Formats: sequence, structure tokens, C-alpha cells
Amino acid sequence: RGETIYIGAGVKMGKSELVDTIADQVVRGDDRPVFLAKPEQAMARTYQMLVGKAAGRIFHDPTIEFDEEAYDAASKLVGDKALIVDNYQFVNWDGLKEDIRYAVIAEDAQDVIIDPVTSLTAQMGSSEANEFLTGFAAELSAMAMDLDFTAYIFCHLKAPGDVPHERGGKVLSTQFAGSRAMMRSCNYMIGMEGNKDPDLTPEQRNFRDLVILEDREFGQTGRVKLWWDLHTGRFQEVK
Repeated sequence: RGETIYIGAGVKMGKSELVDTIADQVVRGDDRPVFLAKPEQAMARTYQMLVGKAAGRIFHDPTIEFDEEAYDAASKLVGDKALIVDNYQFVNWDGLKEDIRYAVIAEDAQDVIIDPVTSLTAQMGSSEANEFLTGFAAELSAMAMDLDFTAYIFCHLKAPGDVPHERGGKVLSTQFAGSRAMMRSCNYMIGMEGNKDPDLTPEQRNFRDLVILEDREFGQTGRVKLWWDLHTGRFQEVK
């Protein structure tokens, strides 16, 4: 608690799946409320995705028959522990931080997820966005410490100069939005790597690595291998 974790991934590399996996762990594994701000996704879809993680089923794909009985059963597992902000396509930091304060203090939510942080800078130029993220990172870190919650911040990565992320390109700290400010203020920076080359088998394309890029306190590095099961919609750790 009191820490901020910054996680970045390339386009369509499974960032949202990881968001939902963490939220599911908090709700079902820890039996606690989770605060979710996902401006790029309608609130109903966010809830639907979270219920899918709870059920180990795919509910959002129109090509897969919808199992209403399984959905209703999984909805009861989620209950009212998903605190989802209704801010589709628009998010303002001044309003969002008040929502966070309320969720933490009044609803006892100790896990706060913002996906993606770049939604906060959508109308800004690059220099203005960097200046904003410097203040945002410091303020959110101070809030996490003061109110004793964990913040998970997600972002789309800047395109690498050589191998694209979706073809197995390495994730670097400098590819994160506001990377300098985030390095100073966040406890961890974690990248998601993988290879979606269509010449690979579906199983190979669904492997992902979570790579610890920055550990502010201890300077550790590490790598965790995951595999996404297309039948359950869940990530599994590969030993």
C-alpha cells in the first residue's frame, strides 16, 4: 500500500486484459472493492469484461454464444465491489482525484486503476502533456501514500525505432508517456512484451512477458511469463 505501479504495453498487446485480471484478483481473490477509471471503454463493457474474468468465460465477443446463466452467476461474485467511473471518452484529473478520494475513504477501496493515463492528456500538446504528467505523478503518489492505497497506472507506449512492440520489440522505460516524471514518482515501471506475428501459431501469439523495468526502492529487475487462454479469457502464469 502507498505505492504506484506504472504499466505500459504496445497497441492491442493485452493491456486491458491485464487491467481486468488485476481487478478480478482484487474483487474475488482479495474480496475487496476496486476503483476503475477506464475512459476508453463504456462503463457497461468494463463491467461485462470483469464478470467474464470472474466466470472464466468470454461474454463480450458477438461470435461466441452468450451464456446468460453463467453471466448471472458471475455477476453475483463481482457484486457491488466494482467501483467504475462513468467517464467514457472524457476524464478530468481534478474530478477524478475527488472520485478516488471518495472511493478510498467512503468505500474502502485500496486499489485504484487508471487506464490509460494518456486519456488525461488527450487535448494537450507534447510539452504541456509532459508538464501535466510531472505534477500528476507526484500528486497521485502523495495521495497513495497519504490514503494508503495502491495505484495502477496504465499507458500506451511510444512506438520503438526498430522492431514494433507487436512483433516482439523490447519495451523500454523511455517509451512510457511522461517517462522521466514517472521514473521519479512511481515505485515500479513494468512493460508487457509479446509477439503477435501472424506467422506464429495462436498459442505462440498469446504468450506475454511482464518485465520489471524500474524498481525505485530496490533496483530489482525481473520477468514473469504469462499465457492468455482464449477459451477462458484469463492469463495464466507460466512457470
